[in-house]
Amino acid sequence: MPHQGLDDQKLARSEGFVHASAMTSVTSPSLVSRAVHALALASLAATGCTGAEGGVGLSKGAAQGPLEVPEPAADGPKLVAVRAGAVVLERPEAGARKVGELSAGALVARSGSTYGKKGCPGGWYAVRPRGFVCNGDGVTLRVEVAPLLPAPPQVARPLPYRYGRALTAGMPAYVGVPDAAALGEAEPDLRRWQSKVSERAGMPIGAAANDVPLDERGVASGPPVLLPTAEGVGDDGKRTEGSFFGFVGGNAAAPLVPLSVVAGEVGAKVSALRKGSGVAITRSFEISEAGAGEGRRFGVTPEGRLVPADRLQAVPGSTWHGIDLEKDPLPVAFVHRYEVHAWSLAPGKATMTDDELEKRTAVPLTGRFRTVEGMRFEEARAGYWLRAQDLVVVVKRTKFPDFAQGSTRWLDVSVANQTLTAYEGQKAVYATLVSTGHDQLQDAATTASTPRGVFRVRSKHVTRGVDPREVGESFDVADAPWVMELDPAVSLTGMYWSDTVGEARTFHNVAMLPVDARRLFTWTEPQVPEGWHAVYSGEGEGTIVNIRP
Repeated sequence: MPHQGLDDQKLARSEGFVHASAMTSVTSPSLVSRAVHALALASLAATGCTGAEGGVGLSKGAAQGPLEVPEPAADGPKLVAVRAGAVVLERPEAGARKVGELSAGALVARSGSTYGKKGCPGGWYAVRPRGFVCNGDGVTLRVEVAPLLPAPPQVARPLPYRYGRALTAGMPAYVGVPDAAALGEAEPDLRRWQSKVSERAGMPIGAAANDVPLDERGVASGPPVLLPTAEGVGDDGKRTEGSFFGFVGGNAAAPLVPLSVVAGEVGAKVSALRKGSGVAITRSFEISEAGAGEGRRFGVTPEGRLVPADRLQAVPGSTWHGIDLEKDPLPVAFVHRYEVHAWSLAPGKATMTDDELEKRTAVPLTGRFRTVEGMRFEEARAGYWLRAQDLVVVVKRTKFPDFAQGSTRWLDVSVANQTLTAYEGQKAVYATLVSTGHDQLQDAATTASTPRGVFRVRSKHVTRGVDPREVGESFDVADAPWVMELDPAVSLTGMYWSDTVGEARTFHNVAMLPVDARRLFTWTEPQVPEGWHAVYSGEGEGTIVNIRP
């Protein structure tokens, strides 16, 4: 079969990047040989040159709607997405409704045969649990290439990737392993910068979002625990700036050709990130090639870009989370000031105690209140009293919207209180603090205010980029976790770049911290299938979200 679009020379060496045979101390010669072969096959697949298996004939039926075919077995043959966002369609034909996207590097069960080749030379394959992908359009059957792709997200954790923020303006995101010339062009300050790296390497990093233990529902089951085997902990048992982007099992094999080539994106250029911009890291490797950053670690982003780890500030993610209302039912309060103390009350007298509560502490209440000397106090179930002015209270509802029937799941967002409460029918099951548009109750059409109304979750994305307006245009955010789109103008989203909740700071989105965002992402509909990166709701589907004043 003739090669389409990529010759062997271009595959073996992309100009400006290290030749596979010139790499040293990265991986073994046998692995290099296998990897180059695998990448060659994958590149052929990415350009549509594939040895597709025998096809299954399709009966003539309705031209619209999903096509009913057997669900591929979980232990059956697999395919792998070589590009982030490889599309899953409802039917095996171009232009069919998009039902989802696959995660780059994820292995997904597929049918053993194709369902036609119309508009797809490599053939349409059914994938588990539903839908079809075009072999050669961002996916390949050559699963041996998977170890050289970005690692798929870790969806069982509050943060699906390891995250960092650019320490310098213009931080490069390379399309392949850079040689001396590429380094010199993209990082002219490299020698001066690396003289500072050792100063930062030993800086300690505390508890991370992924140190928070979760129960089977995804609810935090205890305080964060920093174990010797935790993410980003070095051989010395410490988590530091220097160890954070190291991965268990040591160095991964470096990409031997640009991953943009694997995905068929010929001509991709080095990009430069703004200072403070957030990036996700799926895995990392070190180069021991003189002139190409000797002993230097590079992180691989979900898009296959390579970023120098020494130019990233580690972002462990907040460990804070909301409250499980199945254990502590409403009403509850969140402390929204600093230096808040518990009080004791006597007839006509209120006395402040020495017990101080941290800002954002969740406090179960009895529902009783007293007014002393013109000041209202709320009673905590633990027996002490708190000034109402120091609290945001989530009250127990007595009136419900019409859709709050049976066990219907829905979310209730209060813009005025900066709270979110999850309900099953008329039973509240979870409450937390959020951050909405900073103009709060103004007109969302003309100001930085979160749109109000009743929405449904239209799509869910394990990660997705964020509009720079959500962070004041000051930096860029890639791969925000646990995004639930309600409307083109508003999404619920996890937040790794900040821990500010309980205050209106966004543009339109409703932002949450990682533990809460994942909890609600897995609780809402539609569910994201294994190996998928996104899923799209059908008409009238998706969990209801009520955003109100």
